[in-house]
Amino acid sequence: MTIHLSIVVFLPVIAALIGALLPERNGRWVAVAGSVAVLGYAIAMIADFDGAAAGMRYATDAEWIPELGIRYQLGVDGLNLFLIALTAVLWVPAMWWSAVRETERQKLFLFHMAHAETAVLGAFVAPGLALFVLFFDLMLVPFYFLIGGWGQGDRVAATTKFVIYTLVGSLLMLAGAVALGVLTAAETGNALTFSLAELAANPLPEGSQRWIFLLFALAFLVKAPAFPFHGWVVDTYRATPTPVLVCLSAVLSKVGAYPFLRTVLPTMPDASVHFQDLILVIAVFS
Repeated sequence: MTIHLSIVVFLPVIAALIGALLPERNGRWVAVAGSVAVLGYAIAMIADFDGAAAGMRYATDAEWIPELGIRYQLGVDGLNLFLIALTAVLWVPAMWWSAVRETERQKLFLFHMAHAETAVLGAFVAPGLALFVLFFDLMLVPFYFLIGGWGQGDRVAATTKFVIYTLVGSLLMLAGAVALGVLTAAETGNALTFSLAELAANPLPEGSQRWIFLLFALAFLVKAPAFPFHGWVVDTYRATPTPVLVCLSAVLSKVGAYPFLRTVLPTMPDASVHFQDLILVIAVFS
């Protein structure tokens, strides 16, 4: 079966953009149809998936920014397949409910919802570190507008707290990603690369791994959210519209845990062992 992951990732936001140009009566259902189509793709991938096969399925690997060692890489394996399905399953009722209820600036609301789905899907299917960081940070934009523009109660304070926490975490991860790529290139003498497969094949010395691990861990623990980096959660959840909260609470926490398995463990194995007790303690308290 031929499944183009770029279509799966960008279909929600493209459908919502087309819907935004149509009359509201029809446009909102075009946005919903984009999420339904993604769910159909997810079901098809599960039915077609061969768990015994090694490597990425439905892979895309193209040159993107060669000067910075950045490639456009997408792929599906046993680690992210059902996270993609979870995203698709939850977004359909969230989009449908957003379409049937009366909402101020409804088409814009649906566009931001679809934008958020695209960002989450992109983070799950990106095996390259640079593209993952891009989608991980892109998630902040639609949720900022959804909570700040359509939230309830003290939504301004809640949005501000949400942005500060997640933006600081994202900047730390960006610093860690750059350091990981640059230091690996310096250690190996090879060209700069952010491919996780190549970074995992050439791990840094343990001392370097440890401080880079902490940069990544802080970003992911904020997103999870895990104790003691969960200070944004109560106010944000209270202010968030219901369909947005469904996706925010059920999916974004997985985006915080998933990169530990996809990114941190393969590229920083020594640091992962060193900090495993600390992560276990945080998990228990969380």
